[in-house]
Amino acid sequence: METSSTTYFMRLVRVKHYFFLPLFLWAFGSCSFFQKEQIPSAPYVLIDSFEEIEELPGFDSYGYEKGKAVVKEARVKRNESLYIILRSLDVSPQTIYELQQEAKGKFQYNRIKQNQKYYTYHDTDNDKAVRLIFHKTATDYVVFDWDKNIGVSTGQKEIRREVRTAYGIINSSLYETLVDKDVNILVANRLSEIFGWQIDFFRLFRGDKFKVIYEKQFVEEKPYGIGKILAAEFEHRGVVYDAYFYEDDDQSGYFDKEGKSVQKALLKAPFTYSQRISSGFSHNRFHPVLKVRRPHYGVDYAAPLGTPVISVGDGEVIESRYRGANGNIVKIRHNSTYTTAYLHLNGFARGIKKGAKVKQGQVIGYVGRTGRVTGVHLDYRIYKNDRPVNPLNVELPPSKGIPEDKIGDFVKSTEALKLELTDIAFEEELVKAGI
Repeated sequence: METSSTTYFMRLVRVKHYFFLPLFLWAFGSCSFFQKEQIPSAPYVLIDSFEEIEELPGFDSYGYEKGKAVVKEARVKRNESLYIILRSLDVSPQTIYELQQEAKGKFQYNRIKQNQKYYTYHDTDNDKAVRLIFHKTATDYVVFDWDKNIGVSTGQKEIRREVRTAYGIINSSLYETLVDKDVNILVANRLSEIFGWQIDFFRLFRGDKFKVIYEKQFVEEKPYGIGKILAAEFEHRGVVYDAYFYEDDDQSGYFDKEGKSVQKALLKAPFTYSQRISSGFSHNRFHPVLKVRRPHYGVDYAAPLGTPVISVGDGEVIESRYRGANGNIVKIRHNSTYTTAYLHLNGFARGIKKGAKVKQGQVIGYVGRTGRVTGVHLDYRIYKNDRPVNPLNVELPPSKGIPEDKIGDFVKSTEALKLELTDIAFEEELVKAGI
């Protein structure tokens, strides 16, 4: 489901007057999370190796007529290869060779992994295997046929979408609430991406709240993931921000109710997950190594050694090297006005060198302790017109909004979403939360 462990995220939780929580799991700080609909129950039960699947009338999800073959499910065992699997199905070495040749460019048969799922189709009269369907992902699969003709083809399961609504009030741990309510934590991640230009999700406050309308995805009635966020509203420290997804032939993205883009040129922080701020921007900070007062034109983030550092915006790398007291540094020019710098890195990501083009959210390096430092951290800096500014309160530049000649289409397409957001009420939850 997620690549990072629960232990790692729980270790990052800090509760005081505000919260520093990972954007991926705690994208809204810490909050209670509520859903208007019940998530349909669709438990997936793994069939024991080669147990027959119950046959139903019609066609199966791969497009084959049921009743024409007995379908069995299995998983790749330890040290099994495609060759071994096919030989166990009594497929001849010559036929396997032909299948492998046919599979080139469609399936890397030498890279199958333990526990990967596959199905075999067997003749109803003699149980002879005639087809194998191998899953590369939950949706993508490859079909091997050898009964009458040698053939290898690829396919993809249909992803069905349902529109859901959810809302939350910042009060206690969001992570545990999401798990308890079986709400996909990617909803939190998507909201943080949308509002990351206006709200510093490392500094959320108790009483902040949000509403969201989103797509929940299913594959064969089993929960698969999260699609688009269709509309959302986030109230932070009394200020309400809204966002609606809109696309046409010329543009797509998130816009507020007036048609202005909510996406800015720069993200608020250079991390996918939130990290603790250990030192702020200052014109007169006491230097922990030099023991003298001097300006500190950046924000220090305390993070584990090797934590990925991302570029806060599109741009060009203008410096990537070791520079004395700054240690390993990457400097990126985003436009004629804004430049960002990332100091004391443990190392650089592949391809990050002077002149390289980078995208917003791209990993550029890893947190370290190079240069003149007392501990592991990232020193993050923003320059506006070549002058250092405080990254925590800098006014970020807006992106392109919806043209006037298309405002009417935008208003019409988002009208129902606005009503739906308005219908979501917080009064009962505010009482429960004691706010």
